[in-house]
Amino acid sequence: MDLRKLAACTLGLATMVAAAGCAEGTGQALTPTLPTVDASSSNADGTRLKASAPQPLSPRAVVRVSNLTPQLVLQNGEGSFASAGLSYVFEVFELEGSTLTPVVKSDPIAAGVPQTSWDVPADALKLNKTYAWRAYAVFANVEGSVSENVTFRTPLPPPPPVSAEGGPVSCGSSAGAIIVQCVGNAYPSYLVPTESGANSLERRQHNMGFIRDRIIETGICKGLDLGRNFKRGTPVISHDFLVWRSDRDRGVDIATGYDELKLPIRLKWQVFGPSDNYGFPYYSKYPPVDCSSVNQ
Repeated sequence: MDLRKLAACTLGLATMVAAAGCAEGTGQALTPTLPTVDASSSNADGTRLKASAPQPLSPRAVVRVSNLTPQLVLQNGEGSFASAGLSYVFEVFELEGSTLTPVVKSDPIAAGVPQTSWDVPADALKLNKTYAWRAYAVFANVEGSVSENVTFRTPLPPPPPVSAEGGPVSCGSSAGAIIVQCVGNAYPSYLVPTESGANSLERRQHNMGFIRDRIIETGICKGLDLGRNFKRGTPVISHDFLVWRSDRDRGVDIATGYDELKLPIRLKWQVFGPSDNYGFPYYSKYPPVDCSSVNQ
């Protein structure tokens, strides 16, 4: 190698094109294996490390992660610097409206090939919150360009235990047929046959009324204006029939043959309109319902 080639290689090292060599007989520098730092200029975001920004891969697109210690995964910036000592720093923020509040920041994580990952530590995140995360490269304490912010949501709190005193139940739908199913699943002991023992009919009526009220409460929490029904306009409340008030009052039959004591209560959601020959529904407004335990 002549002196001119040696000078070119030495100049490359002096400007921190670290580990750059020269191809024998060409006089041209080899592709550097380390990112470079230019002290005389900066990137558009003010950083000085000449390594492209990483690309967040997962989680993203406002997905709801399955736990409070999700793994954040990024695509390394262009070029592979893992063997040359490039690292990445991950940052997590709580997102409230348009405000980002710092939550946790990783130490520099040695770059993987071709992706780098980091698990958010325990006790950093909270249930049912929206978070944003981003990352940037670092080399020799010099930072590179920051990636875009991407968001994710943490899991919902577990549904509260059902109460023998009543109250709405957790349900993932506002459809009447699904609400009926949710309530039945929450209180299976109220659906069993009651043909034996004293006061069996009274126990059945109590159970049906209990289920009816849980359906009404859960429906109210899902945005349905449900109420009890005054049977045929009398002061007597129907056990297996309720009223759905929307554009007009509609009667809803919620059980098949509930007075057949030898059979379990078979729940359903059968809506009747004014043209149906089933009697006019008489709406009885239900008391206020506390939905805080099921609407997170």
